Amino acid sequence: MSTGAEKHCIGLAGEYLVAGMMSLKGWIANLTSKNCPSFDVFAYNPEIDKNVNVQVKTAKNSRGFLVGLKHNELDRIEEKIKGPYVYVYIDDKNDNVRYFILSREEIINLIKDTDRDYYERRTTRAKATREDYLVAVLVDWLEKYEDKWDNLWK
Repeated sequence: MSTGAEKHCIGLAGEYLVAGMMSLKGWIANLTSKNCPSFDVFAYNPEIDKNVNVQVKTAKNSRGFLVGLKHNELDRIEEKIKGPYVYVYIDDKNDNVRYFILSREEIINLIKDTDRDYYERRTTRAKATREDYLVAVLVDWLEKYEDKWDNLWK
């Protein structure tokens, strides 16, 4: 399988896994057609009469997840992130799946805080020469959000 196809399949697997977990929890969950840039799964929970649109990011054999913004674009974070995020981490050794669920506010704050910390630790030379690095969220930073499905409707 090519790298592009493999990446696509991993992303799609994460979306199906999230929709499946939401269905098990009583949500009526569906995947979007792939031309919706702000979310991947839309769902309705008839028990609480709420809709939610979820962005899914999936990683396999990686320490973290790219956010989809560069450091010098973080002023657009409020418009970029429309709703809650579910990070799906697939362990490459045994295909064990972990879910990290963050409300919109939680993911925005996490990205800002962790990027600020990363940026401040960089050397002066690195700051001066490179403001367009890709922002990422490491798996270690997400652990307190593991299996926090209630964050979907915060």
